[in-house]
Amino acid sequence: MEQEKLQHLFGKISDGTATDEEMALYLRYCASAEQEGERMLLPPGTKGVEERMLEAIHQRTGRGKPRRMRWYWYAAAAMLTGLIALAVYLKPARHAARPALATAVQQDLPAGSDKAVLTLANGKRITLGTADDEALARQAGLRVYRSDSGEIVYEATGAGSGFHEIATPRGGQYRVVLQDGSKVWLNAASSLRYPATFTGSTRTVQLKGEAYFEIAGNARQPFIVQTPSQQVEVLGTHFNVNAYEDNTHTQTTLLEGRVKVSAGGNGLILRPGEQARLTHQGALSKAPADANAAIAWKNGYFIFNETYLTEVLQQLSRWYDVEADLKTIPTMRYNGVIPRNVPLSKALEMLEFTGGVKFSVNNNKISIRH
Repeated sequence: MEQEKLQHLFGKISDGTATDEEMALYLRYCASAEQEGERMLLPPGTKGVEERMLEAIHQRTGRGKPRRMRWYWYAAAAMLTGLIALAVYLKPARHAARPALATAVQQDLPAGSDKAVLTLANGKRITLGTADDEALARQAGLRVYRSDSGEIVYEATGAGSGFHEIATPRGGQYRVVLQDGSKVWLNAASSLRYPATFTGSTRTVQLKGEAYFEIAGNARQPFIVQTPSQQVEVLGTHFNVNAYEDNTHTQTTLLEGRVKVSAGGNGLILRPGEQARLTHQGALSKAPADANAAIAWKNGYFIFNETYLTEVLQQLSRWYDVEADLKTIPTMRYNGVIPRNVPLSKALEMLEFTGGVKFSVNNNKISIRH
């Protein structure tokens, strides 16, 4: 891009008058320069431009400003401009020639939404997220309402007995406020089993799939999350557990507080910014974590950080309730961000834009086209 045109774009971005199309033009320049190994032209006086672009995102989308991370400022800005700009910042970890956007979509699928099924101790099933879910929940001695931010919340309102279970389908998510005030966000294809009222010396719940927890503090009654392969014990903290059965390992990521992760007689303590990984063979380890990526789903995004294409497609298949043919997936890693509210065709086109693969969607299945 010519220096004069670039300076003009930066001037408009700096004073807040740039249109979405002008932001997209600059983002395409950034992506092109990076992919070709060129040094990006940065006109003088550009300090603070990325902060202004993030502020524009905050104002136009109504989303909170994300924590800073590499490449994210122009990734977020692309969310303003639709497919072309969105695709710019999603790039593979290794360079590849960019093909034309050519996703063969025989059927498009919408993004997931807030929906779940609540099973009470007496076996009664309540479909949450429907127009009459409040009336059904009241009859069961429960309260279901929408929070100020538009999320659907489930609360137990009285002293109950027995266990409840809330389960999200593929293409669903849900937020749960437990009787003790602890908050749980369930990702797609997940379930949480918990007592209507916490009694005894511990607060124990069982998780399948993925959930983010914000636990109400109670030193005399530790909170325990059990998955099929491990146990997480906390007093009061924020953490994410990813325990899908088709994953190669279970991940527990700590954002605040302190937790103990135990499995097969082994245990370790996590501190904020650390992640425990448990393999199917029972090996338990910990390492520094990308907390933003771990809870991106809760905040309305997919964030990929050196993520294999197989895992990318697994995440998409759960959210869009579609199968993915993983038999002939090339070994590629991706870095980038995709909003979870775009339809499947747009998400796949963003992946295609980066090069190396083309997709088709037919009979509710994503396939790689050769």
